[in-house]
Formats: sequence, structure tokens, C-alpha cells
Amino acid sequence: MNNKFDVELKMEDGPTLQYKAELFPYEDYGYCLLKAVEKSDYPDSIIMRATMETDKIHLIGIEDRVEYKIALDYIKVRLHLKHSYILDDKGLYNNLTSVALPNKQYKTTDLDEGMSTISEDMDGWWKQRYLINHKTRQAWEFINDKQELNTVTKDDIDWESLKGLPTDAVRQAESLSARFPTFIRGYRNGVAEVSWQINPDGRYYMDEDGYGMTDDEEITLYGLIDRQGKIVKKFSRF
Repeated sequence: MNNKFDVELKMEDGPTLQYKAELFPYEDYGYCLLKAVEKSDYPDSIIMRATMETDKIHLIGIEDRVEYKIALDYIKVRLHLKHSYILDDKGLYNNLTSVALPNKQYKTTDLDEGMSTISEDMDGWWKQRYLINHKTRQAWEFINDKQELNTVTKDDIDWESLKGLPTDAVRQAESLSARFPTFIRGYRNGVAEVSWQINPDGRYYMDEDGYGMTDDEEITLYGLIDRQGKIVKKFSRF
């Protein structure tokens, strides 16, 4: 079911208003953000609890003020993360640490030396989207919402080491695609190794029944990043 839809709400004192609605999960509950289509005497935005039965959605008012504030704070964080490019590194850090992110969609990994990452479930795969420096209270988007390396440029790749590789693998590198498994390892003396897979083992394409496997060989590039996610050793096959 589409998580965005139109809805009509009948108010207690009579009028029926039109809203644009969007469903979102948070912890063990589902919520719905409703934005008014037209200005009125009622709030422009409303948050309601959402439950689903087959193809129907039931919206329930939230009477608990604490629960309402938690849901509201999370929505604000979500909106900022959708447009994280407008935040500086301090603002992104504050946004990511201001509320508890739902553990079904996000998870935090400690990388030592006051560093960590926040991973997001993207298409069923965990991606280390945000790099966090807790000592300086800064954060950077390491992988963007298009699953591309965001702190890396084409100049950060040792292209000589890619000579002779399959065309598709080289294209993955050229597009800075992090579609395949990409991991930031632990920090040591201010730097961390990144493994960036540009072509997976053929088993990556295999479905749960064992079909679809190809004869592809895994191709992974390795590089080193600093505490801001910037390359200090170019990505190379070796």
C-alpha cells in the first residue's frame, strides 16, 4: 500500500477538512502525518496513530502528550534528514542525536576513538549513511539517499589499479555507487579502512530458493578515510 494518500477528517464541531497524509513507522507503532490542503482554524499539521487491517487504514487520535511529542520530534528529524544537504556538520550531528532513531530502520555502530556510524535500512540492506565524530560533535553523510558515496570524488580512486576490470564494475566506480556492500572499519590513529565493493560475488543475485546466481567474481576496492570521511589513501584494488 502507498504510504502517501489523501484523507478527509470530520471535526467534532462539524466541518470536514482535506489532508495530505503520509504513513511512517516509529518503534512498535505506525503513525500518520496529516497536512491540511487549505488554511483553516485548525492546525495545519496533525499526527495520529495508524493501524492497518488488510487494505484499510484506521487513524486514532493520540491523547498521550509525551507520545505525541516523541512522534513530532521524530518527524522533524525525518524531514531534516530528507534534506540533510542544507545542514552543516554541526547541524547534522544535532539532528541525528536529538531523538532516539527507530531501531528497525537505523542502527549505530561504534568505530572506536569517539567515532561511529548510523546505518539505515535501504532496500533491505544496511548502509552506513552517516559518519559521526562525537568528540567534535560533527556528522557527515557518507552515503546519500541514492546510495552513492557522498564524501568521495572520482579523484579519490586509483584508476590504474582498475585497468582490466569488467566494464560494469568500472561503471560502478565511476558513478561512486555504494549499491553493493560497503563498510567503514574501526578507527586507528585517526583513520579507518573502507571496503567498497564494486562487483559482488554471483551469490549476491541468488534468491531465497537458490536461483539467479551468476558467475561473477567479487571485486572490492580499499581506501582510508579521516575523521571527516575524506580520503587519505585512494581507493585501490590492492
